[in-house]
Amino acid sequence: MRRTMVVSVFAGCGKTWLTNHQNQYGYSMRDSDSSTYEKTAGWEKEYINSFMEEAKSGKYDFIFVCQTESVIDEMDRQKIPYVIVEPDNIVWNEQESKERAKERQIIKQQWFGRFILRDNSHIKNFSKWLNHMKDIYDERTGLGFIVKHNPASFFVLKQDQYLSDIIDDLYWKKQHCDAYTV
Repeated sequence: MRRTMVVSVFAGCGKTWLTNHQNQYGYSMRDSDSSTYEKTAGWEKEYINSFMEEAKSGKYDFIFVCQTESVIDEMDRQKIPYVIVEPDNIVWNEQESKERAKERQIIKQQWFGRFILRDNSHIKNFSKWLNHMKDIYDERTGLGFIVKHNPASFFVLKQDQYLSDIIDDLYWKKQHCDAYTV
């Protein structure tokens, strides 16, 4: 029976692509898409119950979940171990902020390019969704977002990186540290 790592993945990191091509990597993965849920009060509990049932089944190495704040808040309340993966927009100090400003801007541009170029047929109102992503990108991909929550760990993706580029690192952590798994 597999131990499962729940991975909260920011949009555009490649969770759907990786899940669709998992045979290339040798890991069993599930993309728990939240777009099929009606976002009414308490929806996140139903969503979490669904993917946690799958996580406890032992069928998957990884279950990729959305990075919606209410879902993360609920995982924190339920003390579910999870890892955050997001584009690298983290600023550790003021000096580093100045030095990496251009790199962080390039990463942000790449992510918005990914949003435009990928298949967005699962999003009911793409224009509204894209505007929402513009509004939340800096806050959701910053260090403040991570320290506000209780992930077991977090991983950032650099320029031209996707979730598939770090999946072996995630697997190693999953296999060697019980705090990372359900």
